[in-house]
Amino acid sequence: MTLAFSSTSSTMPTEAERKREEAAARRHARLDNAGVLQMSAAGETSMDKITILPGHEPDYSACTFSLWEEDHTLGNALRWMIMKDPDVEYCGYSAPHPSEPKIHIRVQMYDGLSAVDCLRRALANLRDLFNTVQQRYAQSLRNDEYVQEADVDVHEVVAQTLRERGLPVQGDEMDTA
Repeated sequence: MTLAFSSTSSTMPTEAERKREEAAARRHARLDNAGVLQMSAAGETSMDKITILPGHEPDYSACTFSLWEEDHTLGNALRWMIMKDPDVEYCGYSAPHPSEPKIHIRVQMYDGLSAVDCLRRALANLRDLFNTVQQRYAQSLRNDEYVQEADVDVHEVVAQTLRERGLPVQGDEMDTA
C-alpha cells in the first residue's frame, strides 16, 4: 500500500483547524463539568446529543462516544446491536456517574474502519428493530392475538386471605369483647 502526501501541506494547523479543535475541546470539557446539571437545568447550556470524547484514533477507528440524557436502557441495547457487526473488535458502555444523565460507549473497529459509521448503522438497525416490534405488537392487539386476564383487586385478595387465617384487616370492625 502506498501513501501519498501532499507537498503543500504544512505541519502547522491552519487557523480554522485550530479554532475547530478549540471549540471541540470546550464542548467536551463541558460534558465533564461538575456544574453541568445545574447549568442545563437553568437553560444556560445546550448539550449535543452525541459527542466524541477526546482520545479517539485519528482515523476514528476507535472512539468513545458520549450520549447525553441516556441510560442503561439504550446503552445495553446499542452495545448488543454494535457487537452484532463482524467488523467490531470491541464495544462496551458505562454510565460514568449516577448523577450525570449520560452514558459513554466505546467502539473499536478492525482494519481501520470507522466507528462513527458503525454507530450510525447500529442506531438505524435498532430503530428498525423497535419499529418492527411496535408494528407486530399493534397487529397482535388488532387481531386479538393475546391472552386477556381478568383484573384482580390485589388488596381484596390479601384482605380475604388474612380474614380466612383469622388475622385482623385494617378497616374491618374488630371485636373488642
